[in-house]
Amino acid sequence: MLQMGRKFRNSQGKGHKTCTYLRNIKRYFTRNTTITLSNCTFELKQDVIEGLKNYIQFCGNEQCGVLTGVKVGNDTYRICKFSPPCVSENSRCGCKRDAEKANSFIKEDFHKSEHTRFYIGEWHTHPEKNPTPSSVDYSSIQEIFKTASLVAPIIFMIIVGTEGLHISVYNGDKFERIDPLIV
Repeated sequence: MLQMGRKFRNSQGKGHKTCTYLRNIKRYFTRNTTITLSNCTFELKQDVIEGLKNYIQFCGNEQCGVLTGVKVGNDTYRICKFSPPCVSENSRCGCKRDAEKANSFIKEDFHKSEHTRFYIGEWHTHPEKNPTPSSVDYSSIQEIFKTASLVAPIIFMIIVGTEGLHISVYNGDKFERIDPLIV
């Protein structure tokens, strides 16, 4: 299986070519500038909300995973899918994501979507009614933003509480809590 953005040998034997679609998409989403969040529209598929409700943490340990989505139009980002839990270690108030499981989901979803959906964020649970991000939550997203190969210049964070969701987006400069349009 090809990894996103890796070089591959084309069928005519003309040497290596980078996946054109990804190269163009990454060029379009340059991270040299910070996007203005107030100019953007954010959408969340109803299926994602319903699916995440299956992981509400009434008791037991936190769960965590990744989100994939698309860019629709000029400044609209849509969360389309979420992974099942990708956990390597967890406790009641903490979760460490298994990178191998998460990357496998991202690659599989990228191919299933005919190269339209890409990694767009993280989700995890909190054992509280209306969750509030911790300092660890914020620093984890900031670290991912700095180190990951991102297609879009933003990262979503969804925290699933026992009664509500906390949904925010990070653009490399600041976090903003959002109320996305449900589609």
